[in-house]
Amino acid sequence: MDLTRKASIWLLLSTMFLTSLGFGVILPTLPFLSKHLGATPLEMGLAISVFSVASLFSSFLWGAASDRLGRRPVLIMGIVGYGLSSALLALAPNITVLLILRFLAGMMASAVSPSSMALVTELTSAEERPRILGYMGSINGIGFIFGPPVGAFLSIFGIGVPFASVGLLSILNGLLAMRFLPRGSKPAEGASEAIRPEVNKENAWVAGVKRLGLLLKNRMIAPLLFGSFVIALADASISSTLSYYITGPLQSTQTMAGWAFMMNAGVSAIAQATVFARIFTRYGDMMTIVIGFSFGAVGFFLLGLSQLLVWAFGAVALLSLCRGLAFPSITTGISLRISSALQGSGFGSYNTVGSLGRTLGPLIAGWLFSVHASSPFFFSGGLLLLTVGAFLLWTRRERKTSAHQQSNTVQKTV
Repeated sequence: MDLTRKASIWLLLSTMFLTSLGFGVILPTLPFLSKHLGATPLEMGLAISVFSVASLFSSFLWGAASDRLGRRPVLIMGIVGYGLSSALLALAPNITVLLILRFLAGMMASAVSPSSMALVTELTSAEERPRILGYMGSINGIGFIFGPPVGAFLSIFGIGVPFASVGLLSILNGLLAMRFLPRGSKPAEGASEAIRPEVNKENAWVAGVKRLGLLLKNRMIAPLLFGSFVIALADASISSTLSYYITGPLQSTQTMAGWAFMMNAGVSAIAQATVFARIFTRYGDMMTIVIGFSFGAVGFFLLGLSQLLVWAFGAVALLSLCRGLAFPSITTGISLRISSALQGSGFGSYNTVGSLGRTLGPLIAGWLFSVHASSPFFFSGGLLLLTVGAFLLWTRRERKTSAHQQSNTVQKTV
């Protein structure tokens, strides 16, 4: 890898770190700003969820736009737009304006991930990509770890300071990307042409909807998108109910719940930066997902059965390994199975189905938790286990199809 590409990749990694750091800064401080503006409990919840809803409806559109307009302009537009909308949160006069700004922030932030990952595929070979995408996932996790304490520190100086700081940091981030990111590069080597872009003159928004449907129907990509939905849905049961589970049935403290979340992000980040690329190179995308989901299923069942805090922490470690293997496996698999011209649409669709899982997950987990405290974890564990079975059957069928095609080719040449 030459020096220019290395510098571009490091800049992309720093961009993702600063973006995820901003998310981590805002999330724990947003409820306090909402309360300061006189929000009801429902409106405080909406301030969190409206961000995911915006991402759900715009990620695949931004992905298609990056295929049409280029990765760099969409990435810069997303970073700067997210920065401006986040900074304006500090000046929101009422909860209505805050909700509008949060929706805009979610819409603009959803442009960052698909365009940056698509740009990584253009800057790396097929052999390098698992390692770099693993680093990108790890950097995201590290940003989320450091974000909340940074947000807590900044809030000492005023309730609007964290939001203004994130906004200014994001705008600076966008200016750095504008100055140093390459305007274009050669398509990634070794990318599969399993899906080829249709040639038309439709705008990016119409093309985005059509390409999302195309990818959901494609037998090479649909399983990966389904896996993205499943892991996002299951992961949401942790983010939405783990604190209540630790402080309730396990009779521990909020501090220990915070340590559990930090462990969840930390182990996942370490796994993505260290072991993921080796496992992916040896077993491929589908089997690495199966391994990750298997860890997750065991972790969820163990968490649901835990009566001691130490067992719960062991379960969280297994769930972290699941995240650390599954998420980068899906993104790397998508990048290798889609033509270079459709990388943005592929990653945008990945974010869309993930946002759908993160939107539905807390609702399902909250209802199940009201039935029984362990129910969300048994549900998620069962869902992952069923998905493992489905992926194994799909992999077996693909191998048979491939062997049959090779046999026919040999017979025709004899």
